[in-house]
Amino acid sequence: MNIKLTQQLPQTHTKKILKKEAKDKDEACLVVLVDDKKNILAESALTDYTTRIEQLIEVSHFNGKACETVADYALAGDKKTAKQNPVQLFLVGVGNVDRLNNTVLQKIAKTIYDSTQKRVASITVVLGDTLEDTQFGQFALNLLAASYRFDKYKSEQTTPILTDIYVLADAALEPALDFAQSVFAGQSLTRDVANEPGNICFPAYMAEQAEALAKTYPDLLKVTVLGEDEMAELGMDCFLAVAQGSTKEGKLVLMEYQGKSKFGAKTTTSSAKVSGGLKALADKIPTKLPNKKSAKNADKDSADDVQATNDDAPIVLVGKGVTFDSGGISIKPGAAMDEMKFDMGGSAAVLGTIKALCEARLPINVVGALACAENMPSGDATRPGDIVKAMNGKSVEILNTDAEGRLVLADTLCYVQRYQPKAIIDVATLTGACVVALGHVRSAVFSNDEDVLFELENASMQSGDLVWHMPMDDAYQSQLDSPIADMQNIGGKGAGAVTAACFLSRFVEEGQAWAHLDIAGTAWNSGKEKAATGRPVPLFMQYLKNSI
Repeated sequence: MNIKLTQQLPQTHTKKILKKEAKDKDEACLVVLVDDKKNILAESALTDYTTRIEQLIEVSHFNGKACETVADYALAGDKKTAKQNPVQLFLVGVGNVDRLNNTVLQKIAKTIYDSTQKRVASITVVLGDTLEDTQFGQFALNLLAASYRFDKYKSEQTTPILTDIYVLADAALEPALDFAQSVFAGQSLTRDVANEPGNICFPAYMAEQAEALAKTYPDLLKVTVLGEDEMAELGMDCFLAVAQGSTKEGKLVLMEYQGKSKFGAKTTTSSAKVSGGLKALADKIPTKLPNKKSAKNADKDSADDVQATNDDAPIVLVGKGVTFDSGGISIKPGAAMDEMKFDMGGSAAVLGTIKALCEARLPINVVGALACAENMPSGDATRPGDIVKAMNGKSVEILNTDAEGRLVLADTLCYVQRYQPKAIIDVATLTGACVVALGHVRSAVFSNDEDVLFELENASMQSGDLVWHMPMDDAYQSQLDSPIADMQNIGGKGAGAVTAACFLSRFVEEGQAWAHLDIAGTAWNSGKEKAATGRPVPLFMQYLKNSI
């Protein structure tokens, strides 16, 4: 889908707006927005059409309610112009202009696309100065998102007639449009990989997608993949406890987006001191940046170097990537189990965010970590009651093998702290309890840092990709107490989303800024129209853009 800003109506610049002159009346369409008071938005840009629009509003009893539509197929105006470039007039209601939030804009954008994609080759949406920058960005992204389709496995595919969207608005909105297109590119990748079935998308597939991105953007992206042997050498037994039931090898995929500076250099560990699997790790463990205490003891020149390095420290995004979640030995009910292919929605979102970053070329350092495993029942699968140790040495009693996402995230959180990041944000389709609490509108956010929380909430409002702050009081931690291990992996029936976040918090070092996003209710739509949503890529991109 092509989307561009324009300053001209379609009838005046046929050759610019259309790739070739119109051959029939359905070649082009002028989309006009009308509010619930029957005011024509951007009316000053529509002087040649005002009379026709007003007549159409009157004879059709058009009220301008949100997503109300009416089309005028008759060709009015100058006869010569009409013959050269017939333009269909399409009115769309926007409701109350003071309530144009992302939800409403999404519905309007989808209405515009769905109503025209099978009938016209090009549309021009007249906005003028109706929307400010944030609203315009949301509207543009929603227009693009409405064009997304995943039908590669259908023997008969339908190709939309609509190929070009022009938005008549101020040229100063060009940066917002460019950013929206970058976000859409990443969001589409997220939806693509999440929509793939489990027999196609497994851990190695996710690693291949990351490596393909690195080949596309070699100047910005470095990808490293750890296999099970390497994770075993690192003591990542929580991660391996999930992966061991499947014939598909678990993978930890590290994507270093170097938009500001190079980082993640080779470890200082000499290769002569390592053997076996550890030798392979010598080039894969990032250098730990100097901490604040060492900086205080350094001389002035060294302190300056440390400060410069810390300023370049990355933000780390960690995604749960359980490519299919059967529940393991604690197997799930059969109904809708096919939707458990979406349980890698967190890693899909991180992968898509990295692609969007590469498209937007934001000057920031980011690490994307994809914690990918398949949770299957087998003779090698973890049993309820098994005890394993995490990378940080803490023991975990696994009471429910269907609480597996927190296990792969636990070891991954331990690992990525080697980057000394400014902040770590993990994202996961983690708990059904979150769906009960928040439904499918907002993602849950938990955090140990007020600044990170505020920045995520701010980005949420700007992007329209909404979150809601959830509690993580210390009093909830006792629900994870185990009589025979440092902790158990479930906390009972009450506050399931909260205790899951509390579990993850135990693998974050004191002083490390961290947030956890539970997207179990927002990563995909269920039922007959089951499909990935691409969230929270818009949230992440706005957050990272604001962090520059």
